[in-house]
Amino acid sequence: MTYFGHSCNSPNCVGWQQMSNQQRWRLTVMLGAILIFALVEWLAGYFSHSLALRSDAWHMVADGGAILLALSASWLTRWTMTRQLPGQLRLDAIAAFLNSIGLLLMAGLIAWEAIGHLTQPPQQILSQPMFIAATIGLAINIIGIALLHEDSQGNLNVQGAFLHILADLASSVGVILGAIAIYAFQCFWLDGIISLLIALFIAGSSFPLMRSSWQQLGQTSPPANNFTLLEIGKTNLMDLIVRKAD
Repeated sequence: MTYFGHSCNSPNCVGWQQMSNQQRWRLTVMLGAILIFALVEWLAGYFSHSLALRSDAWHMVADGGAILLALSASWLTRWTMTRQLPGQLRLDAIAAFLNSIGLLLMAGLIAWEAIGHLTQPPQQILSQPMFIAATIGLAINIIGIALLHEDSQGNLNVQGAFLHILADLASSVGVILGAIAIYAFQCFWLDGIISLLIALFIAGSSFPLMRSSWQQLGQTSPPANNFTLLEIGKTNLMDLIVRKAD
């Protein structure tokens, strides 16, 4: 795995390590898969009258937003580093903090709709399309976790995207269990309960990310000269040559 960054063994330095091309490729693949399936899942939730499925679809949209922010922060950081601009190391932390705020807002909206769904539960929910869509969503989340788990240990924004997908995996499991229960017992009110639990999962996943990014924003950036050092296994020589040429 190729990185272009500075030496730092402190756990507080997460987010200062820049993404490699392989990491960006993984995030791009996941972004496409998540956004396409989010639309499919929302349509399935609409036609099956399942708020839980639509909530999970909106959660996947939030996943896509987190990945898009991570990619944008990576390219911006890379651009500013080649021009020796001050403050470039905070871009990842800012994007991660925005991700956490987005998670909280998404949780609030889903919780609000879930409460309304509980007061007036639907008369019918089609559990079979609900189950199939949630199962496909679960498979996509498992693939995303497998792709991003290692990268999430060294980059704050990849960690944010990973937390989004991890919370969405739990949401997909909840929707699957809810679909089975609705099919077996016709308890349509359970759809609202699952939606409320999804909102709590989303909100809960935002706080660790918010704390980490806030701590990162409060730290002092290392000197720009640190980025000109060759580091065995971490610095891409061609990136360094290109940066010097600019």
